[in-house]
Amino acid sequence: MPVIRHQLSNRYHWLGLFSIVLILVLLLLSFSDSSSSQAKPTESHAVILMYHHFGEDHLPSTSVRLAQLDAQLQYLEDESFTVWPLSKLVKAIFEKTPIPENTVVITIDDAWKSVYTEAFPRFKARRWPFTVFVSTDQIDRHYQSNMTWDQMREMQQFGAEFANHSRHHNSMIQAENESVSDWRQRVIKDLNHAQKRLESELGEASAGIKLFSYPFGDYSEPLANLIKEMGYIGIAQNSGAVGYDSDLRALMRFPINERHGDLESFKLKVNTHPLPVEKIIPFDPVIKHNPPTLTVTFKQAPSIPIQCFDQAGTPLDLNWISDTQLQMQSNQPLAPPRNRYACTQQMPRGHWRWMSHSWVIPAKPVK
Repeated sequence: MPVIRHQLSNRYHWLGLFSIVLILVLLLLSFSDSSSSQAKPTESHAVILMYHHFGEDHLPSTSVRLAQLDAQLQYLEDESFTVWPLSKLVKAIFEKTPIPENTVVITIDDAWKSVYTEAFPRFKARRWPFTVFVSTDQIDRHYQSNMTWDQMREMQQFGAEFANHSRHHNSMIQAENESVSDWRQRVIKDLNHAQKRLESELGEASAGIKLFSYPFGDYSEPLANLIKEMGYIGIAQNSGAVGYDSDLRALMRFPINERHGDLESFKLKVNTHPLPVEKIIPFDPVIKHNPPTLTVTFKQAPSIPIQCFDQAGTPLDLNWISDTQLQMQSNQPLAPPRNRYACTQQMPRGHWRWMSHSWVIPAKPVK
């Protein structure tokens, strides 16, 4: 009997040790998983695409050919890209929750009829969500060139979300002869009207997130601050990838059209990463001096060369103020009404980091 007790005692002893070791291993694995999940969001990013017309070949600057669109969507499908609605991406950026690798968002401005007739069937077949920005007066006045509320409601059932693109699609920037109070009242009235019409026809904003796409992509710092005050996320048109450090007053999007819609160009855009930018001065795109100077502060000294261009692809004059601060300027005045500075950095594996800053150039010099 004592021998049996001794054997059992030894057995329980080893079982106890094994249990302790197992618990320690599980704790270490849990810590490792927790650490990796904590680290992953800092690398997360996505690319937002912007379309207008589909298959309207007489509008090459804002329309994409259907053959181009088919090739682009097939590439996303073949490469297993994750397609999210914009509200879901904004929520992930705001909360810093993980964004899957190779995530894209498809946005469309103006709610033209070809969105329903050409783009919608292609997205529906793939069960892909997309986000359409609507100027509500164009719909309420029953313009033949635009979709109807009924068509939008149909699209909602298959993953489409609809957001604010203003009531009139007029510039939201303060006019030269407009007082600050009159300008604020105009913007607030316009956006509130459009939002009420959207919610009346299509329901509340998706995920409770109010999105606003600037008409023409034009904004000023006061306007960006005002729409933030009103609870909106600002959506711009300056090319670049987005991530946790992106400014939610003016999220970057890559415009896709016939002129820049070839598949190789598309592949480059959807595979871009954000440049690790800490600060941009000035944030305000409305220029005070022409040509404007832009100063970009990076989070750390770049180990790979950075190149910067204007909208036409002309190299900018670059001046490194410090290891992390780059000042750039065009060597000639920018022509109105708009332009942009863009900076890229080729990564070792062939992908690019990309950011850009929009400029709004008044016809008359700013006093």
